[in-house]
Amino acid sequence: MSILTTLELKQHLRLDGADEDGLLATYKDAAEGYVAQYLNRPVPWGDDADGNEVAVPAQVKAAALLVAGDLDANRESSLVGVTHSENPAVKALLDPYRVHPGF
Repeated sequence: MSILTTLELKQHLRLDGADEDGLLATYKDAAEGYVAQYLNRPVPWGDDADGNEVAVPAQVKAAALLVAGDLDANRESSLVGVTHSENPAVKALLDPYRVHPGF
C-alpha cells in the first residue's frame, strides 16, 4: 500500500497530463522509502487494534511529496557550481512522528 497516489504526485510536480507514470512510480517508491527509513517505522502505519486502517498524517504525506519534488528537480547525478542540501521542511514535518530506537 502507498501513501501517495500518482495523481497527487502529478499535481504536486505540476505535470499536466505528462506520461511519466513509470518515473513517477519510482519517485513515489523512493520518497516513501526515505520517509519510512527516517521515521524508523513502516509507512503507511497499518491497522489499529480494531483492524481499521490508521490514516497517515498530512505532514508525513507532505514530506513525501517534498522528497519526490526534490528527486524530480534534481534528476542529474551531479550539479556543477550548485550546493545541494536536504530540504529542512522534510525533517520538520517528519520529526514529530519519528520513532527513536530504544524508547
